[in-house]
Amino acid sequence: MSIIQIQSITLNNFKNVVHGSIEFKNHVLGVYGQNGSGKTAIINALEFLQCLARGDSLNPIAAHYILRGQKSSECTFLFNVFENNEIVKTLNYTFSVELNQESSLQVVAEQLVEKVPEKKQTTLVKYEKNNESQWLTPAADWKTIISNKDYAIKLGVLREIAGKERRSFIFSNDFSKIVRESQLIDVERINTIEQLKHFANENLFVIRNNGNGPFNLDFSLPFNFKHKEKENLSYGTIQISLTSPMVYNKPIFDIINNTFTELNIVLQEIVPGLKVVVQNEGPQQTPDGKEGVRFELLSQRDDNPAIPLLFESEGIKKIISILSLLISVYNNPSTFLAVDELDAGVFEFLLGEILEIIEEKANGKLLFTSHNLRPLEMIKKESLIFTTTNPENRYTRLSGLQTNNNPRSVYLRSISLGGQKDPIYQETNHFKIARAFRKAGKIVNGKN
Repeated sequence: MSIIQIQSITLNNFKNVVHGSIEFKNHVLGVYGQNGSGKTAIINALEFLQCLARGDSLNPIAAHYILRGQKSSECTFLFNVFENNEIVKTLNYTFSVELNQESSLQVVAEQLVEKVPEKKQTTLVKYEKNNESQWLTPAADWKTIISNKDYAIKLGVLREIAGKERRSFIFSNDFSKIVRESQLIDVERINTIEQLKHFANENLFVIRNNGNGPFNLDFSLPFNFKHKEKENLSYGTIQISLTSPMVYNKPIFDIINNTFTELNIVLQEIVPGLKVVVQNEGPQQTPDGKEGVRFELLSQRDDNPAIPLLFESEGIKKIISILSLLISVYNNPSTFLAVDELDAGVFEFLLGEILEIIEEKANGKLLFTSHNLRPLEMIKKESLIFTTTNPENRYTRLSGLQTNNNPRSVYLRSISLGGQKDPIYQETNHFKIARAFRKAGKIVNGKN
């Protein structure tokens, strides 16, 4: 079976990035930079990819991700496709989104290109919504389509629906269905599209601090998991209340219980003696009348009495929230995990240790953003990307970094003294900040 891995990401006019590109050289890639410098833009672009490739609608608020003053944004993803540990082809998927006259977001262009070693690059499918004369290429496909009135109408309707619903055209289920029924386009191309859909559904995980990430750990735990038993694969995110017992149907409870059994093996080594207890409080019907299980998550250290997981630290809950996915990254070459602000609440020494282990031994890929500088001392320079103050070249690797240099020291020195091609820190003025504090205090106290 083929394995797909993201190799590079390129952004144009996306959020505050005029142009920027990142590339994986190892299994881990950490993105560093000051606040508001474009780190989370990469996470957001991956969310777009995940959403579009799954056939879902983009969130309307994503209209604000188009760079101010620009009409459209473009994101490009390069994938390596492996068979028997060898790259058999690369896939290049580009999509463009823009605002229509009603200021509503829509996907206006998509292109999927394939490159097989020692062969010419091939455009598998190209879609241009605003091209009225020929909005689907290659040209041979377009001629075949317009020669069949029935299927031409079906695809035309699909184009309008995709625009209104902020969806991908080429990743929609109806596109694959129409093409297979009509045999208008080579089925092998549709199989490649299906491969990317499968990757986005089962192997791409994007965790943010707001939305689907661990954003409110005082009340609930967003439990992100990927768990396989025999031939059965389970994955996704389940919100588990930390303030009171919950009731889920029995199949979901079994997934939660079995995943925590696996997770505890690693957790007890990361936080010595700690394990999560899934306390089964007996059967209870779910609100829709199905057989369910009432349970609560408890925290137990060594042989001490268990306490509600609610009372553990934010850092421990953060680790628990994503640990199942980290286990999958370590073991499964197909898993791609992106985590925004991975360091939030996590002890820096432990964070560095986890990242070092994953970088050395992982089969999948981990992309993370962070403010904590400890990992700079633990992972290789090839595994690090830094934001710049230049929106036209938003991401860079540190120059002048030798094998025996400490990347943390070089990074801090570059912030203070410069020396990089593009500045990596927008300098602030100590005295102006202090004066601003004094001025604000006078206004607050009515001494304006």
